[in-house]
Amino acid sequence: MAMRGSVVLSLCVLVLVQLSLQNSVKAEDGPVLQTKFGALKGEYVKAKGKDTVVHSYLGVPFTKPPVGPLRFSPPQPAEKWAGVRDATKQPFMCLQEKQLVEDLVANISMNIEVPDSSEDCLYLNVYTPSKPGANDKLPVMVWIHGGGLSMAAASLFDGHVLAAYQDVVVVLIQYRLGLLGFFSTGDEHAPGNYGLLDQVAALQWVQENIHSFGGDPGSVTIFGESAGGVSVSLHVLSPLSSNLFRYAIAESGTAAMDAIMSPNPLPTAQYVGNASGCDISSTKKIVDCVMQLTEDDILEIAREQLMLRFGVTIDGQFLPKPVEELLKFHEFNKVPLINGVTDDDGGYTLPNILGPPGWTDGMDREQIMAFLPLFNPDFQNQVIAEFVLNEYLGTSSDRIKIREGFREIMGDFFFNIPARKVSNYHRDAGAPVYVYEFQHPPSLLKKIRPNFVGCDHGDDIFFVLGYCFGRHVKLQDKISEEENELCKTAMAYWGNFARTGSPNGPGLTKWPEYGDEAEYLGIGLEQKPGKNFKGKHFNFMTQKLPQIIKEWKEGPLVQTKLGSLRGAFLTVKGKGIIVNSYLGVPFAKPPVGPLRLARPQPAEKWDGVRDATKQPPMCIQDRQVSVVELEFLAMDVEIPEVSEDCLYLNIYTPVKPGEDAKLPVMVWIHGGGLAVGSASVYDGSVLSAYQDVVVVLIQYRLGLLGFFSTGDERAPGNYGFLDQVAALQWVQE
Repeated sequence: MAMRGSVVLSLCVLVLVQLSLQNSVKAEDGPVLQTKFGALKGEYVKAKGKDTVVHSYLGVPFTKPPVGPLRFSPPQPAEKWAGVRDATKQPFMCLQEKQLVEDLVANISMNIEVPDSSEDCLYLNVYTPSKPGANDKLPVMVWIHGGGLSMAAASLFDGHVLAAYQDVVVVLIQYRLGLLGFFSTGDEHAPGNYGLLDQVAALQWVQENIHSFGGDPGSVTIFGESAGGVSVSLHVLSPLSSNLFRYAIAESGTAAMDAIMSPNPLPTAQYVGNASGCDISSTKKIVDCVMQLTEDDILEIAREQLMLRFGVTIDGQFLPKPVEELLKFHEFNKVPLINGVTDDDGGYTLPNILGPPGWTDGMDREQIMAFLPLFNPDFQNQVIAEFVLNEYLGTSSDRIKIREGFREIMGDFFFNIPARKVSNYHRDAGAPVYVYEFQHPPSLLKKIRPNFVGCDHGDDIFFVLGYCFGRHVKLQDKISEEENELCKTAMAYWGNFARTGSPNGPGLTKWPEYGDEAEYLGIGLEQKPGKNFKGKHFNFMTQKLPQIIKEWKEGPLVQTKLGSLRGAFLTVKGKGIIVNSYLGVPFAKPPVGPLRLARPQPAEKWDGVRDATKQPPMCIQDRQVSVVELEFLAMDVEIPEVSEDCLYLNIYTPVKPGEDAKLPVMVWIHGGGLAVGSASVYDGSVLSAYQDVVVVLIQYRLGLLGFFSTGDERAPGNYGFLDQVAALQWVQE
């Protein structure tokens, strides 16, 4: 009986404790925590399916407000406050267009209260399962939000579920965005990267203060998605971030993403100055003027120029050298890294922003051609752009297939190729790397998207941050039990990594380390290890295409028995074949001086590389006749000058230098009554491309110089025909 009474008493105590705990969760006063800056009053939150009580502290300042004279300055340490600071309200977003954020949130079936934006925005949110004064030393996970360095905020995310399910301290940070975060003149007056310096300041704050929240400053993982992933990857490279974290997770964004860099920021700064009525005669005057802009002025500039981009600069401080150089020579912090993408990262969100209207119904090659220079200014050249289109589209004219190629190009250029490049560099430097491809989109988003969309950009956040079980970020539809399990699985991988530097743990499919076979884990309703991560176009993008660009800038080089020729690349409408052209190739000695009215003589060898990119002079004739004729025919052709030195031919071939293809050859002999005409008024590239043949356009002496005759041995005539014979002999040889 005594034993039974003891058990009953124990059960009663447990019930009372549980009721007390539930009451504390509902209590309005919330936890009070003492930090070295002052006291914080937070609130209690619980994740669905978990009894753990998480203490949240919102809007904790980690620097002085970057306003007034601190605009365009490195962040300054936060100041102490008196009394108890209310840490139950979301902080202001960093300055941005609030309506754009509200529209974005609505488009992804989420209900979140979006705060106002302000220049005073350097705050962070902390979620911890540790009670005040408990002296726990839990792993810390610092989330850096994405948004193209121009939008988003800590308030759009929620760390309490991950904190509860993985027993970690989660910190969501904010940083200056857009003009205020990345404006730069490229010199000492505005070096830029203020947003990244804000992130460094937040990580320094974590080192000095996270112990008060039960976190271990020696076990900090930085993680982020999109521009947040780029930021994570940049911190791995930056000497300023060294020793501020132990592990790193870059989701759908790495430092190798060229689109987020700004190698020459001055033109953008000058544009802002012009738009603001500033004197732009010096960088100092531009900065002094932009310092005076109001928040409304800055927002108005952003509204009027939606594509105005402020990117990451090589400032000599945060980023001392170009990214590719730091990666190539392994000048970075060799921390364990998780790096990955979704299986359709360029599939919907980005095409909606950057693509042409109606792109979902199909596209044509010209639309993609116009789009490509956004990735690389070299793609303004039609020849190079055609190489890219051929790689992804082949010769297809099917609008749906072209749309699919467009989506694939988006994913590869922005995310997939940079992710594999960074993974390779880290692996080669001896750092542990774990690579993933997220393969399951949230079902509530799949319902509102076209059925061709897979796991789109940002879809993985739903699972990594455990939105299945959240309360702050409210979803507009139910989540399936399978997706609940995926939430738990994703959080487990991420939590294991934050504890040990490896995502593997009990009950999980083994995640292979990235090695020579580019191993990765496909994460979805089932986990599937794979090899050759995003390898389909990797060699083309990293080896073949750079060589093509190099060759294009130089032109194709071919060796003949007379010497070397440097030509040009040409493209043809409706055909994915690149034609190599070689213009003004000599097939005989110049028929001048004693060789006038004589048989053509074999051409002589030349030293070095001969420029074969310019049309040769026409054989002697009245140039104005050709000009008038072409104007009458409404043909826009540049007419060369005329010269007695004119025995040249133009060659158009689809064959690369060094290839032994043995294609049919078609030699064109122009008309003109044996008195006018030239090779330059014709073009052999189209016939060459469409029929896979080598086309040769020849010139020959005309009029008096080509057909003058005395009817005897002194001037038998037909020199023009003999020139044609010489050209045919040259072709044979």
